Amino acid sequence: MKRIDVVPLTVELIELFHRSARDALRRAKDAADSHPYQEVTGLTIFPQRNAETQATIESVVASFFAVEATLNYVFFSEMENEHNQSGTNRWLKRKWKGSLSVSDKLVLLFSQYATTDLNKFQNVVSLFHEFVTFRNRIVHPYPEKYEALVESADLPGEVLLHAVDPCITPEPFVHSGLSREIARIAYPDAARCYEITLIVLALLDAQFVTEMQLSWYEKPADMAGLHLATPAELLNSLEHRYYPKIDPMAFVLDLPT
Repeated sequence: MKRIDVVPLTVELIELFHRSARDALRRAKDAADSHPYQEVTGLTIFPQRNAETQATIESVVASFFAVEATLNYVFFSEMENEHNQSGTNRWLKRKWKGSLSVSDKLVLLFSQYATTDLNKFQNVVSLFHEFVTFRNRIVHPYPEKYEALVESADLPGEVLLHAVDPCITPEPFVHSGLSREIARIAYPDAARCYEITLIVLALLDAQFVTEMQLSWYEKPADMAGLHLATPAELLNSLEHRYYPKIDPMAFVLDLPT
C-alpha cells in the first residue's frame, strides 16, 4: 500500500485575483483602442463605452482583491512564524478579521512585523489610500448629478449632448490621478490601479521576503502560455508607467551585515 501523508495546503487566491485583474485590463485596453472617437463630455456611461467601462471596473476590483488577499496572507504567515499565541496576538487576529479597513491592515502589518518604518514609503501609502477610496466609490456608488448642455436633434425625442458639469465636484485624487467621478471611469484608471497593486505587492514581497510569483496566461480564453514573474518584474515590464519615480529596488530590505 502506498504511503499517505497529511501535508499543509494554503489557499490564498492572490494569483486568481491577479490573473482576473490583468485579463480585464487587457479587455479594457482593447475596447478603448476600438473607439472610433472620443466622447466630448468625457463620460463613459454611454453604450459605445460599455465594454471598456465594464472591463475597467472588473480590473479595478480584482486588483484591490489581490492586494487585500496578499495583506491577509502575509499577516497570518507572520502570526504563524511567531509561534506565540499571546493575548496580544489573539486580539490582533480578532481585530484583523473584524473591523480593520484595508488601509489599517497595511499600517498594522508594518507596525507589528516589519523592520522598516512605513513612513519611509509615504509615496506608496498615498497612492494606496487613494486607490482604496477610488475602489470604495465604485463598490458603494452614490448617484452623481450633472448639469448638461443639450441641443434638440433632428429625430424626435433625441438631443445632442455638448457638455456636462457635475453639480458637486468631488475631491480630486492628487497623487494617483484616478478619476474623480464614477461616470468618467475608463481604461487608464484600471491601468493605474493595476500598477498601484504591483507597487504594493512588490513592497510586501521585499519587506516580508514572501518570494511571491504572480502568474498570467498569454491567451486567457484558452488558458495557454502560462507566465510567472515577481511583482517587481511585472512592474518593470509595463509598457507605460504612471508612477515611474517609484522604484521597486528601493523596497529591498536592508539586512544587517
